[in-house]
Amino acid sequence: MKQIWNYLNKYLQDHFHLGLYLSVALFLSACTYFNYTFDIEDSIVDSYQRTLWHWLYMTLFMGFPFLAICGLLYVFKINKTWVRSGEFWLLFIFGFVLLGFSRTLYFHYPLIEHLDVIDYRFARKVLWRGKTFFTLLIPLLLFYYWYERKKDESQNWYGLTIRDTDFKPYGILLLLVVVGIGLASFLSDLTSYYPRYIPSGGDKFALEHDLASWIPMLIYEGVYGANFLNVELFFRGFLVIGFTRVLGGHAVLAMVGAYMFLHYGKPMAESISSVFGGYLLGILAFYSKRIWGGVILHIALAWSMEFFAWLQRLYGDY
Repeated sequence: MKQIWNYLNKYLQDHFHLGLYLSVALFLSACTYFNYTFDIEDSIVDSYQRTLWHWLYMTLFMGFPFLAICGLLYVFKINKTWVRSGEFWLLFIFGFVLLGFSRTLYFHYPLIEHLDVIDYRFARKVLWRGKTFFTLLIPLLLFYYWYERKKDESQNWYGLTIRDTDFKPYGILLLLVVVGIGLASFLSDLTSYYPRYIPSGGDKFALEHDLASWIPMLIYEGVYGANFLNVELFFRGFLVIGFTRVLGGHAVLAMVGAYMFLHYGKPMAESISSVFGGYLLGILAFYSKRIWGGVILHIALAWSMEFFAWLQRLYGDY
């Protein structure tokens, strides 16, 4: 925990700018208000599902906050060099086109359309969670190998290397995450969205195939948890570690904007909390050049939400 505090303290000393932080806070607050008031992502962007327009609009939707915060860096004369940096635009276009592609790809639907309703429902949910291994993980590793590897002296593969990774500082944070989610399950609309396993129809899938109820749950939750490796690789690995050469430590703040937009289909409280969680994980990735602590915390967060929401449904007034 001391190491994490030292990272945070050093980061604020080196990168805090009152005008920038207030502007980012106002910008993200306005974006959150408009999204949840007019349901921009779910009702507008997602209305183009299964079309190429969906890919385009999702790319623009996710890239907008990142670029807007970079614009604030320019306005406050903190970093103006990115505008003329070919590397910045290469990383930006590649990254957000890839993210837009990942969020709007429905390649798995034709593969399972012959299944009956129960099997189709469960397979669709599992494949939707697992597709990021093909749409994010593999493309990012290939991009690193062909482009980034010769520029990266540490050879950290966007933070994926395990060599010299210290997991001890994350122990207390892990405990705080679990306790925090447990308390939040009594105070928020957590149970209106979680557990995500319920919409998969895993219980009906188990009955259909005479399976123990824990088998489809284990399959779904395993894929659901593993998916956060790819989330951390993109947001903390690519957007923070990968952009450090052109944005320095301020890549953390730009990443936070895109990370908040990723959560706009979820409860508002989770979107707001993602700013603080993403900010902290971004700082840890920036200094440690590793994403594994974030992977562990993210999986713990996701599974805690599933577990406590399930308890609330089981023993609460749901």
